[in-house]
Amino acid sequence: MTEINRARRPQLPTELLREIVSHYTQTLPSRGPEKGRQSYKPAWSDFEPLTLASKVLRQLALEAWFKVYFARSPDDLLNVWPEFELWTKELHCIELDTDLQIRPVQWNLRAFRRLRKLRVDFDPAQSNAMLLMRFDHPRNIASQLQELDVHDVSWPSPMVLRLISQAFPGLRVLKLAQDLIWCNLCNICRFATFKNHPPEEIVYDKVVGLPKHYAMYLMPLVNLQTVQFTISYGLGGSTSLWHNDDTMWSGECDACMDMMFASGDFRKDWVERKKLIEKPPSLQCVRWRFRHKNVEDVVVDLEDEPEGGADQEEDEEDT
Repeated sequence: MTEINRARRPQLPTELLREIVSHYTQTLPSRGPEKGRQSYKPAWSDFEPLTLASKVLRQLALEAWFKVYFARSPDDLLNVWPEFELWTKELHCIELDTDLQIRPVQWNLRAFRRLRKLRVDFDPAQSNAMLLMRFDHPRNIASQLQELDVHDVSWPSPMVLRLISQAFPGLRVLKLAQDLIWCNLCNICRFATFKNHPPEEIVYDKVVGLPKHYAMYLMPLVNLQTVQFTISYGLGGSTSLWHNDDTMWSGECDACMDMMFASGDFRKDWVERKKLIEKPPSLQCVRWRFRHKNVEDVVVDLEDEPEGGADQEEDEEDT
C-alpha cells in the first residue's frame, strides 16, 4: 500500500517547477553587477539546497545556475558540459591581458549556442583597446549576440566602436563602462570633470546623444536600439550638466567646453550640428551615467595618446 500511495502522490508539473526556480533565482541577492572583474552571480550555496531536494529540481537548479557562465580565462571555455549550449544565455569573461603583448588566444564561444549577452571586464591598468578582437570566434555565434557589456576599456576611441560593429553585427544593446570618454572637439579620450556633481543619468530619446565618430562607426548595427555609457568623472571643472538643454553634452571635455562654449554662437552652432548627426537606423535611446572618481585613481596617462590616435581615426560571468 505504501508503494501504491507513493505512486499516486500528486506531482507538480516540470513547467511549474521551472517557474518556481526562476522566481526563486530572481529573489536572490546578486554580488554587485557594477563591480568589475568578479562574478555577480548569486552564491552557489543559495542553489545547492535545490539540487539535493529531488532529481527534477537538481536539473532545474543547474539550468538556472549556469544561465550566466563566469570565465576567468579562455581555458574555462574549452571543456564545458554539453548542456551548456542549452543553458547558458549570458557569458561573463575576465580579460586581464594587454594588447601591447597580444598572444594568439581567442575566447572560443562555440559551446554557447544560445548566447544572447556577453560581458567583458578588462583590467584598467593595462592597454587593452584591441582585445575585443578575441571575442568574435566563431563568428556565427558572435553575430547572434544581442547585448554587449564592456567594462574598463583603457582608451575608448572610435576604433573600439568599429571593432564592436564588425564583430557583433546583431547587437540591440551596447553598454560601455569606462574611466575616459571620447571628446569630439579635440578628438582625444579624456577624463570628464564638471563644476558640480552631474545628474545621475542623462537620457536622449529623440536625438542621437553620441559623439559623432561613435555614431559613424555604429551605423552598421542596424538592430541597435540602446547605447548606455557609464563614465567616471571628477570635480573642479567649469561646466555644469544641470542645464544640459543648452549644450546637449555628449562627451565633450571640460577644457574644450570652457574654451569654445564661451562663444554663444559656437555653442549654438555646435548643438544644432549634433542634432543633425546621422544615427544607427534603429537607435531609440542613449543613456549617460556617471560615477565619481578621483583623477589620481585613473591609471591611464591622460597626456599620452596611443600611436595612430585621434588624427588617424578622423581620417578614416563563476563556473
